[in-house]
Amino acid sequence: MAQITEKYITEAVLKIDGLTEDSLEKLSETHVLAQDVFVGYILSSAIEYENDSLLDYLIYYFNIFSEAAAMQGVKMKKIDETIIDEFQEEYIQTLDEYMETDDEDLINSLCNQPMMLSFLVHEISGADETGAVMEEDLATNVFIVGIALIALMNRAFID
Repeated sequence: MAQITEKYITEAVLKIDGLTEDSLEKLSETHVLAQDVFVGYILSSAIEYENDSLLDYLIYYFNIFSEAAAMQGVKMKKIDETIIDEFQEEYIQTLDEYMETDDEDLINSLCNQPMMLSFLVHEISGADETGAVMEEDLATNVFIVGIALIALMNRAFID
C-alpha cells in the first residue's frame, strides 16, 4: 500500500496555502470532481454536525491529501457507495472501541497512513501561525471525520 510521505504533505500545504482564491477553487474542483461521492460522504458530516467551519477544514484537508498523493504520483481509484458502505461498519466499531479505550493503535491501524494521521492530529492539537488553537468541539469533529477521510483515501490508493 502506498504511504503518503511528510515531504509531499508539506509540499501540498505550501502549494495550497500559496494559491490565489481562483487557483485554489480550480484545484479543489479538480480533486472534488474526481471523488464526488466520497466528498459528498465526508461533507455530509459537516451538515450533520451543523458546522460550517468543519466543512471548510474537511475540504482543506481533502485537498491537501489529494494534492500530496498527486505530487507523490499515487493514483486513487474512485471511492463509491459500495466502498463507503463496506468501510462504515469497521469505522463505527473502531471509533466506539477507541472512545472506550483511547487505544491509538486502533486509529493507526484503521487509517494505515501514519504521516497523514500525524499531520491531522498536529493540526487539531497545535496552535496555528497566529497562536490560536482549534476549539475543542470542532477539533473533535475534525478528528472523527478526518479519520474516515484518511482511512477511505488509504483504501483507494493504487500502488
